[in-house]
Amino acid sequence: ELAEAVLTEAARALGHGLGTAITLMNPQRVILGGGVTKAGERWWRAVRSAARANVLPGMTVDIVPAALGDDAPLWGAVALAMTGN
Repeated sequence: ELAEAVLTEAARALGHGLGTAITLMNPQRVILGGGVTKAGERWWRAVRSAARANVLPGMTVDIVPAALGDDAPLWGAVALAMTGN
């Protein structure tokens, strides 16, 4: 129970920060990656709800999990290696 409460509060804090970034940059989509994104629907609801509460009225944005999941850094390394960087 304590762990769930801490995770939910962290999700709210992330959502609050995302809301600020969304207001400043007005993106169409925010993509989140990393292990914590697998914390479940309750985590996602908390992030999205806090973000929505912290943006200017009328602003909308999709907040979604990264399609590549935890493999994104590996694919980035492959791309760099293939370009010679």
